[in-house]
Amino acid sequence: MMSSVTKNIVVSIIIGLSWIAEGSGDRINYVTSAEEKMNLLQKDRELIIVLDSYAAELEDKIIMLKRIVEELKQPLEKAKNREEEYLSNPINRLSLMRQMHEDWEPLEKLLKQPVGQEKIALIEKMREDLPVEDDLVEANQALFRIVHTYDLEPKDVSTGLVDGVQYSGKMSAGDCFTMGTFSFKAGSYPIATKWLSAAKDLLVDQPRGYQEVIGVTKADVTLLLARSLIASGNVSIARDMLMRDSMFGGAGNALALHFLRNSPKPSINLESCESGDSFNQLCRSVSRRQTGESKPSKLHCRYNTTTTPFLRLAPLRMEELSLHPYVVLYHNVLSDPEIEKLQLMSEPFLERAKVFRVEKGSDEIGASRAADGAWLPHQETEPEDLEVLNRIGRRVGDMTGLSTRSGRQMQLLKYGFGGHFAPHYDYFDSKTIYLETVGDRIATVLFYLNNVDHGGATAFPRINLAVPTQRGSALFWHNLDGQSYDYDTRTFHGACPLIYGTKLVMTRWIYELDQMLLIPAVLPPRSRNFSRSLRN
Repeated sequence: MMSSVTKNIVVSIIIGLSWIAEGSGDRINYVTSAEEKMNLLQKDRELIIVLDSYAAELEDKIIMLKRIVEELKQPLEKAKNREEEYLSNPINRLSLMRQMHEDWEPLEKLLKQPVGQEKIALIEKMREDLPVEDDLVEANQALFRIVHTYDLEPKDVSTGLVDGVQYSGKMSAGDCFTMGTFSFKAGSYPIATKWLSAAKDLLVDQPRGYQEVIGVTKADVTLLLARSLIASGNVSIARDMLMRDSMFGGAGNALALHFLRNSPKPSINLESCESGDSFNQLCRSVSRRQTGESKPSKLHCRYNTTTTPFLRLAPLRMEELSLHPYVVLYHNVLSDPEIEKLQLMSEPFLERAKVFRVEKGSDEIGASRAADGAWLPHQETEPEDLEVLNRIGRRVGDMTGLSTRSGRQMQLLKYGFGGHFAPHYDYFDSKTIYLETVGDRIATVLFYLNNVDHGGATAFPRINLAVPTQRGSALFWHNLDGQSYDYDTRTFHGACPLIYGTKLVMTRWIYELDQMLLIPAVLPPRSRNFSRSLRN
């Protein structure tokens, strides 16, 4: 029987479904929003409660029917092996006639009476705001990106062993199958083979009834595994597997031949998931905090006391990571209270971060960047928060020695599982109304607001530099050559995929036209066409 507690919980869920009924018009950001992922976990709990209450209603009906069956069987038990004597009794004859005439009609109505329709309707309504196919594809991309970047074995990942760290979670056969399907559609057939092999092994350990209703079947996995093997060039292995399987037997050879003659065509673009080998190698070299920090050569740490007069009173500790291009890491430039304030003031304004598309001249959500972002100050930022931002802005000027008159807004980014930013340049090399006013991004200051234990480093593949996150520090580099204002292609960089936890950073860009009187060009540009940039 369904308990009163369960009934009350279900009623509470029904009453609390305003998040569905009101709606927001836009798809919920399950991909990068930590808050929405927490909400999704709560929705999962609620759906399971509703399903459990539906099962309880079915169980109540089954119990009632079994009781009726026992009642109906009692006369038959009395008549067993003495039917003629039993029917000679006028009372028994009347009882039999009445029962056969009157009882089976209401029983038929009872059987036809729907059970748990309210629960079914509730589940249908709740499903309207669950993740859609695009959300699942992005989740697949995140895990694929981690596996590819850090060179992991799908079999290990399925058991919770990720880049040498054993996590508590394990993947189901369905999880591995969806990763295998994604990899297959992306044309990564060797990886698909590994995921599907893991799924096939897991099917043995999972309840058959569950898989028949919800999960994948052995046939689903075996057929796609055979296609992946054949697409990888392992035709004989696929044929033998099919022919040994009792489901296919003699048809296995024909299936293998069919798959061989009908080669699959990739339907998913992996461009955002597959960065270059040098970038991946750097990400692997500092993937875990205990493996050590970046190891620049022939450079040193010192205190900066020269860029502004203020630093003579309060010097900042800096670590020179590269001279060409100029890259330095400032330590302890943000205090814990400032970091907490930044997190609190940005939280209400976080939304899916976008990428500027030069060819379109506009910002849009793209697979090359997976994070939530907020621009600070926001138009609704409180006055006391503005004071904190202004203080940090002045500190940027002290650290860099550059004018920060333009582009006062800073972008706070929050990365979750698989969050990354594919290798890119911070300069635009394009013409927009805003860039005509301030020029291109001459320099970048990247603040690290927390420590990340697994993944999430900043990597510069063209200068062989990887910088792990360090709470309170700031990474500063020049995007343009200081003498000619040429674009420095060596500043090509990206954010390594995050494996565990959350990564918080904040970026402040500095623009070139503000620096005209501070650092005038002394050499003509070698590759930059200023006439094109300034042409009306």
